[in-house]
Amino acid sequence: MSTRWLTILLVAGLAGGAGYYYLQHPPTGKLDVQTVAATRADVRRVVSSTGAVSALVTVDVGTQISGKIGELNVDFSSPVKRGQVLARIESSTFESSVREQEAGVAIAQANIALQQAGVERAAANLHKAELDLSRAEQLVTKGAASQSTVDAALAAQLSAKADVATAAAQVDNAKATLAQRQATLDSARIDLDRTYIRSPIDGVIIDRVVETGQTVAASMTAPKLFTIAEDLAHVQILAQVDEADIGQVTSDNVVSFTVDAYPDVTFQGKVRQIRLASVSLQNVVTYTVVIDAENPLGRLLPGMTANVEIVTGEHKQVVVVPNEVLRFQPRGPAQAAIVQDGMSTGVSQLSDRGSRMLERLKTQLELSDDEMGKVRTALEAEFAAIKNAGPPGSAPASDDVREQARMRIAKVLRAMLSPDKYKKYEEMQRQRPNGPRRVTLWAYENGALVPREVRLGLADQSFTEVVDGLPEGAQVVLRVREGTP
Repeated sequence: MSTRWLTILLVAGLAGGAGYYYLQHPPTGKLDVQTVAATRADVRRVVSSTGAVSALVTVDVGTQISGKIGELNVDFSSPVKRGQVLARIESSTFESSVREQEAGVAIAQANIALQQAGVERAAANLHKAELDLSRAEQLVTKGAASQSTVDAALAAQLSAKADVATAAAQVDNAKATLAQRQATLDSARIDLDRTYIRSPIDGVIIDRVVETGQTVAASMTAPKLFTIAEDLAHVQILAQVDEADIGQVTSDNVVSFTVDAYPDVTFQGKVRQIRLASVSLQNVVTYTVVIDAENPLGRLLPGMTANVEIVTGEHKQVVVVPNEVLRFQPRGPAQAAIVQDGMSTGVSQLSDRGSRMLERLKTQLELSDDEMGKVRTALEAEFAAIKNAGPPGSAPASDDVREQARMRIAKVLRAMLSPDKYKKYEEMQRQRPNGPRRVTLWAYENGALVPREVRLGLADQSFTEVVDGLPEGAQVVLRVREGTP
């Protein structure tokens, strides 16, 4: 047998012997139990993030025509009004085009007059031909002219009619030409008007990318000349929130943030929107949260980095315990101090929890009596499933069992509630605190460790709220050490 296996067997034998000795000779020293009292305090749960400050509305101003910048009327940080001329492209080429098209329109108008004169001439010829035909027919009746004279007069009259129709068509053609020339003139005037680069909104110039004399070329896309921010008295922050925290954030959450320019000033805001499109960078998935903030003094400038704290929950003066007590589990000598019948101590039964949940749904979702009946039936079935998830007398159902039940309840509610009410239900679920809903804390009573099943609420970096199962002032175990005899 190799040396390695001999070493393993020796260590295992020593460990077994030590365990046997410990069982036969338990420690006789007293236990040093360190406890802390459950107190009342404020709990404030926040999600930290960063984001860029930007204007609520930012517009890039470009040009639809090409040319050289002839004049520039604004600079960086210039306030502007809607319709104000920011710059103008050198306009001589466009003015020349307008004059050319105006001449074309004048020619088309003269041509219409000419063609109308032709119509009048053709009408006069037709009138003469009709008179000649009438006289020829009278002479034939009296025997003073032959039939050929009537035939010739009739042909002349028909030809004159055709000339009238031709002249009228030429007038219509001239009018169409005038409309075409007028449209071309309108287009030339539009291009001339586009040499004026005007502001589309009231705001302030935050970027300018052209200089006087610079040539800009408009091809498939309009080149950007200016960037205008609208009303910097109101700004927004586009914060990137990690996927692990986005479930806590809801619309109208209160936000506090700072910027490096004013490290001692805390600004306030409110969540306006949670965008569904995710952003993945180096396998880190985040979601964009839009935060509105007031900026009456103009200290928040576009592009500043804001250090954001989104308040996702806040409870005032509730029973709390330090987070360290959640990690304590009695092991070794501490197991001897556990009260034997303590496991029967608990909090409200599942039926009570179901009733509280039903009452909360009724109040917040404004359920009708019919909806209440259906929801009650669904809750009773799911809480019964949770209760029967383990053998009698076992610990409460695991978080996985509870989560599966919540998913089934959500499916039932989606089928029976209106879209608006179900959306409110989703908001209620999103506001539920993270972490286990039920845990066992260890109280120290009359020299013994007593398990207390409690329901947790909000948690921050230091404390966790205890919703029920533990009174204020109760001594909760932090750690247990073996003392000296």
